[in-house]
Amino acid sequence: MAADGSGGAGLSGVTKAAVDPGWLAARVAADTAARAATLSTLLPELTNHLIKVADHEDNIEIIDLGAGTGANQRWLAPQLPFRQRWIHLDHDPVISRSLPQPDETLIINDGVDALARLLAGRNGDRRLVTCSALLDVLTTAQLDAVCRALIDNHAPALLSLTVTGTLRVVPSDPADQLLLEAFNDHQRRAGRAGPEATSLATSTLRAGGFTVRCQETPWRLTASSGQGFVAQVLQDRLHAAVAQDPALAPTAAAWLDLRRAQLAVGVLRIDLGHCDILALPGGDILSVPGGL
Repeated sequence: MAADGSGGAGLSGVTKAAVDPGWLAARVAADTAARAATLSTLLPELTNHLIKVADHEDNIEIIDLGAGTGANQRWLAPQLPFRQRWIHLDHDPVISRSLPQPDETLIINDGVDALARLLAGRNGDRRLVTCSALLDVLTTAQLDAVCRALIDNHAPALLSLTVTGTLRVVPSDPADQLLLEAFNDHQRRAGRAGPEATSLATSTLRAGGFTVRCQETPWRLTASSGQGFVAQVLQDRLHAAVAQDPALAPTAAAWLDLRRAQLAVGVLRIDLGHCDILALPGGDILSVPGGL
């Protein structure tokens, strides 16, 4: 399961149970609120880059890795002032076909390893690679392959909502850090990039000559985010932590009871770290206030 509970490993080609479309739908509001900062930081930079390298009259071809139900397209497509042709790359046909997609959207049922092949057959100046809530559930080898495909083909990318492994809960509790560490260790299982995904991706892309900008996009969850959704986030994280360290089960159960009670009376606040990454071929490394 992804560090934010999305179960995105199924989108990457890693063997696991299929992702629940209901969960993907439930997280849309949290994702949209988190990505608001990107609208004024990374999106203008991406738009300017595409204006410079692409003919405004031609389609921009956008490859969406682990496209799931198409939520990333529904968020990003209206933000880009170009004609677009989307390609959804997702190895799970149940997820990728669970909702109607816009006309001209091509669905390819394959894993992220197919990215290099797709990019090699496309026009370099009129393409963009994107994903949402994916990088942290890739293995380090898969993540490196994605970055290498971008570098080798000089393809720009907007890689959104990567979980960073940080969590702040108010009111604080002594068990917070213990459970967080177990959860993060669980995200690293079987060679996954987990909470190191952002640093690994940015390091590789920068070494490959890319300009890389990072924008923090945390989920900020309270009772107003939907008590059922927030409770599910907490429960899924604890399941992962206990799977990593079964001895934590009593601590986790007491912690969850406390957090549910705080959520019910409206005093619980959660900041769950995510990051958006913009990677552009060539240029100097830039920084974003509040970014990495």
